[in-house]
Amino acid sequence: MTTTTRLLPVITASAAATGALVGGTVAAVRGTIAVKEGKITKCELAKNVATESAGTGLATAAGVAVTGIIGLGGFAGLLGFTIVATSAKILWDKTVPSASTSSSNTTLKCCTDE
Repeated sequence: MTTTTRLLPVITASAAATGALVGGTVAAVRGTIAVKEGKITKCELAKNVATESAGTGLATAAGVAVTGIIGLGGFAGLLGFTIVATSAKILWDKTVPSASTSSSNTTLKCCTDE
C-alpha cells in the first residue's frame, strides 16, 4: 500500500467537508438575502443549505477521489477535478429536489412555516 492509497480516503473526506462548508456558506448567504426580500421562507433556506452542502461536499469528494485514483496532478489534475466535480454537482442538482422546486409532500418537509 502506497502513501497515496493510504492518504486518499482521508484527503477525500477532508475535501468533502471543505466542499460542504463552502457550498453551505454560499447557500446560506444567498438564502438569507432571499429571506429578507421575502422570496423564500426560513424553512426553505434551511432545506436549501442542507441540500447544497451535501451536493457540493459529494461533488468535491468525487473530484478529489477520481483525480487521486487516476494519479493526475498539475494542470491535468485541476482540469480533471473540475470536470468530475462539476459533472457530479450537475447530476446531484438534477436528481435531488431543492426546497424551492419541491412540493410540500416530499421528504424535504422539515418544518411548518407561519
